[in-house]
Amino acid sequence: MYLPSVLGAFMLLIVSALAESSDILYWPLGTAQPSLLARVTYDPTSLKSELVSYHAPSESTSDELVRIGIYKSTASNSKQWAGSLVSLSALTGENAPAIRLHLAASNEIYHVSLAASKNTSATPQVELVSTEPGAQPHLNRPVVVGPDGQNTEEEPEKTFFQKYWWVLLIVTFLTMSGGGGGGGE
Repeated sequence: MYLPSVLGAFMLLIVSALAESSDILYWPLGTAQPSLLARVTYDPTSLKSELVSYHAPSESTSDELVRIGIYKSTASNSKQWAGSLVSLSALTGENAPAIRLHLAASNEIYHVSLAASKNTSATPQVELVSTEPGAQPHLNRPVVVGPDGQNTEEEPEKTFFQKYWWVLLIVTFLTMSGGGGGGGE
């Protein structure tokens, strides 16, 4: 009788265990330590995100610029800052910004940025941006030649104007620069 609700709760527990969470920090330039801006959870496979908590920064700081970002661990440094520099008014304005979390191929956040949002509430939206590989060039592709050793692709025939545009240019120049006839005698 309670099997569907228990099964649903179990599935929710599994999904929440697969979701990753991250603390988004803001750091005014004049302070020594960053402060918590937001805590988000995200599922990199479905690109769904949820804002768990949001702490709007106070406008009491004299800094006009703040850093927003995350601490991430690299091979050489266990605590490296990654983020961007934004205006404090972008975080404290009447429209809450969209916080963009840029995901690497390994589904880890490698960068945080802000984007303008049409959201009129005081809490920002969270967007996940995943990287997609770009177009790859076809290197070392064999050249296809015909039986006679010539290129098999035929070039289209050029039009009359494409062949003789330079003759028309010379005739036009000579016509325009020619003298006008009768002299002053």
